Amino acid sequence: MHANLSHRITQLICDADSMSPASLKSELLDLAQHCQVVPGNRFLVRAVCRSLEGPASAVFGPLALLLVMTEPRRRQVYFAVLARLEADGAFVDQGLDEAARADLLSRLVLSRNEDIIAQTYGSCPAGFLPMISRFGECGRRSQIYTGLFQLLEAHEELAKPLLAACQSGPPSDDLIELAQALPPTPTGVQVAARFDSARDYEQLMRPYEAITGAAELSEAHLQRIARGESPDKLLERLYLDLPFPPPALTSPELEHIANGHALVRAAREFSNCLGSFVAEALKGERQFYIWRRADDADVVVSIGNEPPFGWYLSEAKLARNAGLPRQLRKELKSFLNTLGVRAEGSVEKLISPYREDPDLLLIDDVFDLDDAA
Repeated sequence: MHANLSHRITQLICDADSMSPASLKSELLDLAQHCQVVPGNRFLVRAVCRSLEGPASAVFGPLALLLVMTEPRRRQVYFAVLARLEADGAFVDQGLDEAARADLLSRLVLSRNEDIIAQTYGSCPAGFLPMISRFGECGRRSQIYTGLFQLLEAHEELAKPLLAACQSGPPSDDLIELAQALPPTPTGVQVAARFDSARDYEQLMRPYEAITGAAELSEAHLQRIARGESPDKLLERLYLDLPFPPPALTSPELEHIANGHALVRAAREFSNCLGSFVAEALKGERQFYIWRRADDADVVVSIGNEPPFGWYLSEAKLARNAGLPRQLRKELKSFLNTLGVRAEGSVEKLISPYREDPDLLLIDDVFDLDDAA
């Protein structure tokens, strides 16, 4: 007998690649009788079912290995059923009785995929089966199946863009969750596919809401991302679009740098690091100008805001951060003084040589001074 079995195994190994799936399955099941195969392999059930292991065990019981051995696309139909039953609370308390389990198992084994879904969910919207058939070998969280069903039941037109979004591989949980969070339109699905994860989307929306005041992406911004603009670039451009406070100085010779885009352009023009001062300019702590004159080199001028003392000259540079010649700097200071800007620097800097170290100034000393006065 052992010789015959050994010959069958050898022959099966040689012929396996050329056998039909039905014949190979028959041979494998027959061979399993002679192997140390156990019906209750919890490791395999856990590995394949993942978070749906509990519902799978409640329905299939000792027959759970059947689910593991089922063709993956059909298995995903079983998982969709288990997900809906779990969402409906079918497994709380005593769970399904024996008659209900037997009826359910019979339908899972014998019915068509469409009928199984329709009997469990009430309908089978277009795209639902093609989508879950791409889920792969293992089960997903129950909310992924039920959420996808709700989305496609309400918006069957999203089936085609969802399928198009997962041509290169299985659809991720993040894609399905984002398709639910974004507007239920083909554009919304295209945008969902541009994010690597739902977490990336949530992180983007925090600064987006701060900048725009809107809790959702506008239609125009959705269209931009759908057409290929990266979400990161969109956010950066929106930030640079924000206008700086109105100019404190007005003169035909001065060009006020009015927003982040203009500041970045000036940084390129002068080959310096102006682009890193957008935040200070937005907060009104600094303003930037280009002093342009026909008979001399252009100068980048930075003035600082020092309440209650007003504006002062913070910095003035030529291209590539070159310093100003003495005469040009003298002319600039005189020019700024006529506009009400202190050219000698901040009051804090001017007064610093005359101040005691604040850490050495004790409160008792203050009271002594008051008493003396």
